Amino acid sequence: MLKIDAHSHAGSGAAEWSGKQVVERMDTIGIDKTVIFPFTEGYFNNDEIPRYVEQFPDRLIPFCSVNPWQKQEAVDELERCFKAGFKGVKLHPQLCGFYLSNKALVDPIFEVVEAYNGVVIAHGASDLYNCPLEFARRAARFPKVPLIMAHCGFFWMWEQAIEVALENDNLYLETSRVPLYETRKVVEGLGGSKVMWGTDGPFADYQWEYEKIQRAARTDAEFEQIIGGTIAGLLGIK
Repeated sequence: MLKIDAHSHAGSGAAEWSGKQVVERMDTIGIDKTVIFPFTEGYFNNDEIPRYVEQFPDRLIPFCSVNPWQKQEAVDELERCFKAGFKGVKLHPQLCGFYLSNKALVDPIFEVVEAYNGVVIAHGASDLYNCPLEFARRAARFPKVPLIMAHCGFFWMWEQAIEVALENDNLYLETSRVPLYETRKVVEGLGGSKVMWGTDGPFADYQWEYEKIQRAARTDAEFEQIIGGTIAGLLGIK
């Protein structure tokens, strides 16, 4: 059973968090791999990520971040990153100020992701720019691109998040920062194959995020799916 954290920042930004620190924290509870991407506040630097992956190639999975407002520059950067071995991209509509469903800004990003068989994870709390209905519209426009809603539409829209995930085969929910009650409801509503574990590192309580899944999963098989199986399947990890 692979244990994979699907959501962790690394580098410089809202905090200072190196690849070494990510791995050291993984080792405290026996996690195999972690998806890492830059902090997405303001300016962010994708060049730090491959340096961390070079240090820990078997433990860290590189995702980049781009700001769609940079238009062609963002598209070029995303393509550069995929050619360098990145597996996906993190978007933060709320911090960068764009609607996830915006065709003119975001379609070019998804076109590149689809061309490279990548994965998108986006901030998905109950905020105007990235509420569950924004994810539903985006997922429907690019049904071949796996789209991960971080935070499950929490706080106010987790029920709607379940609905739109059921309506879109390519839409998945990630559980970081979501309390136990709502996490259980998400798992009950979707099952392990549509839900994945993440921690929003370095911000959330690492051990609690893990134990939360242990308590929310209804079977051992469901736990294994959420704690690593779902994201491993999307990324082709065996």
